[in-house]
Amino acid sequence: MIKVSVIITTYGNPVFLEKCIESVFNQSLKDIELIIVDDNDSDTEARFLTEKTVDNFIKSERNITYLKHEFNQNGAAARNTGIAVASGKYISFLDNDDEYHVDRLHKCYEVMEMSDETVAGVYTGCELKRNEKTYHILKNVLEGNFLKETLACTFKFSTGSNIFVRKSVVNELNAFDIQFLRHQDYEFLVRLFQKYSLKAIPEVLVIKNNENFNLPNVYKMIEIKEQFLSKFSSIIKRLEVNEQKYIYHSHYISIAEHGLRTKEFKISSKYYLKAKDYGALTLKNRYRKVIFTILNYIK
Repeated sequence: MIKVSVIITTYGNPVFLEKCIESVFNQSLKDIELIIVDDNDSDTEARFLTEKTVDNFIKSERNITYLKHEFNQNGAAARNTGIAVASGKYISFLDNDDEYHVDRLHKCYEVMEMSDETVAGVYTGCELKRNEKTYHILKNVLEGNFLKETLACTFKFSTGSNIFVRKSVVNELNAFDIQFLRHQDYEFLVRLFQKYSLKAIPEVLVIKNNENFNLPNVYKMIEIKEQFLSKFSSIIKRLEVNEQKYIYHSHYISIAEHGLRTKEFKISSKYYLKAKDYGALTLKNRYRKVIFTILNYIK
């Protein structure tokens, strides 16, 4: 029986895809299957380059299920395509620009095999890199239920490549909501945390190459936040008032900071004011506001 199905979703120029795939085949756990879902339009250079990379592995007799969308559908749809054919007891997601450390799947599998059915999955520490240089390491990960933090999009699981979950739970939750072009992972985890918890391994077992190739503009981010908050408004309303304030404050601060990064100063000011309606700016909020303002002035 296949123990773990690894689903790599890929879109755009596959700069890191070769290293990503190699990190799967280098795993110490061998009872795995690799499913690659190509979400590029069929007539693009990105599709051509992706096919070339994957074909090189297939020619070397690597066992890969390679699925191609005729046109770009989005990350949630691509994951669902992989889930539909996955046969493993567990599913481990991997974005095309990320990598696993050699023991990741083995250690996640062992933790889950010792966990009861109230535990849906496990996540680990993560190394964040940009331009091939490490800029942050997160390994102080905690186990439990993080519904409030996930609703606020502050749950620090670092990347969708850090989700290792029971296939039965994925099926129960009807996989990913394809209406979400962003926040797909948070949306999925909100539904997961309504019933289940996560285990944690405080070791760095995932590398996130955070190059920020495809960031939305601030207006698109506002749409994303409104979609997310609207879907889960009934859940948020059942929480304590201070928890509700924390959630809205976090989302509005996120928009305000993104407005500063993209020099949309009026939008940024508007959402800092909206955030204040749900609580005073923290020292961290004020510090980041000053830093982003200085950076814009320097540029």
